[in-house]
Amino acid sequence: MPKNEEKENREKVLEEYANKAENVKESTSNIEDKIGPEIEMPDVKLPQQRIAETKMSMSNNIGWIPLKIEEFPTRGLFYPPGTEVTIRAANGGEIRHWSTLQEDDFSALDDMLNYILERCITIKAAGVEAAHLSWKDIKEVDRFYILLAVHELTFANGENKLQVNISENKKVDVTKDMISYITLDPKLMKYYNDQERCFVLKLKNKNIIKLDIPTVGVTQWIKKYLIRKRQAQEPFDEDYITFAPFVIRNWRGLSDDIYSQFAQESLNWDVTTISLMVHFKKIFADTINPVIRYVDEGGVEHEAPLNFQGGIKSLFLISDPFRELE
Repeated sequence: MPKNEEKENREKVLEEYANKAENVKESTSNIEDKIGPEIEMPDVKLPQQRIAETKMSMSNNIGWIPLKIEEFPTRGLFYPPGTEVTIRAANGGEIRHWSTLQEDDFSALDDMLNYILERCITIKAAGVEAAHLSWKDIKEVDRFYILLAVHELTFANGENKLQVNISENKKVDVTKDMISYITLDPKLMKYYNDQERCFVLKLKNKNIIKLDIPTVGVTQWIKKYLIRKRQAQEPFDEDYITFAPFVIRNWRGLSDDIYSQFAQESLNWDVTTISLMVHFKKIFADTINPVIRYVDEGGVEHEAPLNFQGGIKSLFLISDPFRELE
């Protein structure tokens, strides 16, 4: 087929996808997955406005809505430039599975939170390196903010308000916007690298340390690694495992061998590196446990742990379903 004719055919196929956006019933990510392998078009580009309008049309039709990443607890600083996150409401099947949650099993709880995250969000960014982002790339610090956003979309009519006890006789309704931002020390932020999207620390001995806020994918892998090792009664470096989520930036391809290489390299850390690691871990480790900000009657802002009345199950289950009866 002549090159010009082939190019015209490619453009025609893309035009058809754009024009049929109003009837699309699949997720945006599924459509793009189909376009990718079937049509290779390095020399064909659509106007950015048309692409954006097509994505938005698809998103609106299937119930996906965008979140403002700059309103995340991390403010979006640790994601690739142009990252976009969309969410949808949890459906009946997902809520039914959620109802089986055993809240006293921490590992099962973590898995269930990730279950909702995996099914109810999409994450994308511009550029080749960011083309295949996953829910596992969500930062742990942002996870509960996103889950609360999914909760609010699922119960859009306010039939399941989340409440937190802030005193013996007082409760407050919780929304995603009450989740506290990370407090980023100005002394630390001067080492934030906008290109790397992480902290880049250059030591006087010329060594360079790159430290990141843990992703869901990395912490999930480490949790499973820890469980496997303990069940098999196999030895592992228990000291390094507390630092690993801040050092290992990518969950893709992570294996026991690669993890062991990271742990082995940590044995060469000098006292300055170790001290920096301890300080960094101290700053960010507690941010995984979310807190809410609220204002009292006197206009004073306070923080409180995010412990729902009715337990974590109330995130996607109505705590008093009888009030919904006639």
